[in-house]
Amino acid sequence: MLPEPSFTFTIPSVHDNTTLDCRVYNPPHNVLNATEFHEQWHPRGAIIAHPYAPLGGCYDDGVVLSAAAEIHKQGFVVGTFNFRGAGSSGGSTSWQAKPEIEDFVSFVGFFVHYIEGLRESTPQSPSQRTFGSKPSPMPSAYDSTLAPIASETLGMTLILGGYSYGALINIHLPAPDVILQRFQSVAKGTAEAEIRLRAVSLAAQWNMDAEIYREARQARRIGSHEKMRPSTRSMAVAMGGDESEPGSRRPSHESRRSLDVVRRSVDKGRRKLGLRRHGSDTPEEAMIEESFTSMKIPPPQTHYLLISPLLSLVTAFVTMFSSSIRANTPQGEEKICISPTLAVYGDRDIFTSQKRYRRWAEGLAAKPGSRFQFREVAGAGHFYHEDGVETELRRCIREWVQEIRGCSG
Repeated sequence: MLPEPSFTFTIPSVHDNTTLDCRVYNPPHNVLNATEFHEQWHPRGAIIAHPYAPLGGCYDDGVVLSAAAEIHKQGFVVGTFNFRGAGSSGGSTSWQAKPEIEDFVSFVGFFVHYIEGLRESTPQSPSQRTFGSKPSPMPSAYDSTLAPIASETLGMTLILGGYSYGALINIHLPAPDVILQRFQSVAKGTAEAEIRLRAVSLAAQWNMDAEIYREARQARRIGSHEKMRPSTRSMAVAMGGDESEPGSRRPSHESRRSLDVVRRSVDKGRRKLGLRRHGSDTPEEAMIEESFTSMKIPPPQTHYLLISPLLSLVTAFVTMFSSSIRANTPQGEEKICISPTLAVYGDRDIFTSQKRYRRWAEGLAAKPGSRFQFREVAGAGHFYHEDGVETELRRCIREWVQEIRGCSG
């Protein structure tokens, strides 16, 4: 099972500023009861998109949660979001899926910037922070056999996943480097700027929380807090987004409101643990300015996870998109052959026949140089309600993620 979200918040969609529900689940850092941290944490994260909203799909879907939990166990930051029309997100489901693609793009932009922000182990001024710099020590509570990814020069490891309708949208996403170009240079008042600010502020809060507890551990080590008990509770925070009309958005006001939450949380933690503030925290104005500064993030090492994609709609979507959209969106089959991809489906799916799934999957896997893999879950329908099939689905995902991490078993 997944723990409580580390952060629950909203972001505006880059399509039309529609408010989107979002959650982030960080790996537990166990700062309070950890001793020494020897391994370097390579930034790695996964996003799982949910099924069709009009049929009840949202980020609380059971298959979405199962997949997310399995990946989270492997030391990944996991993010989920509600497309427009799902849960408490604004708007309604579209007919042609272009808005939903842009919703996914919005969360990818947030998520990559957020995880890159976790490279820093302590709060620093924006002028000192460099995206793509050497990863910081990341305390871990995971199996010691799960060795960290060694490279410090490559971009973060990113799994873009989706189930059912979410997998369909995933196939038609632009490449991550194309997505990140939209967030490289942003103007104040735009959705892209608000998304980057939310990523910067939440990453700063997580880093500051970690620093507070490292300070507490050090204080206890020298005997000044001998009675302080360690705690493993997650520091879950709910934070709203900019829900004003696009024409009346006030970025500076919204930015300060977000950063005030960060500052109050940090100050409360210091008071609770009896720690003094030393030095100065990152000025809110400087962090706001950072969110508008041009930055280039190393392209992620991207992998795709497709759970029971709706093949009957894949071809239809391609014909519905305009030529301008297709020009910026790599053909789905090309993308999932070039990048490491796992497709998992059941042989009793009511939306796509076993014969069609096999023909599609075997054809992609057989292409020269293909990095496409597939697993067929015997006895599984589209919703994975049958006895034992969810366990098999999780096993397939777990083994594939361990391959990504360079691990066995």
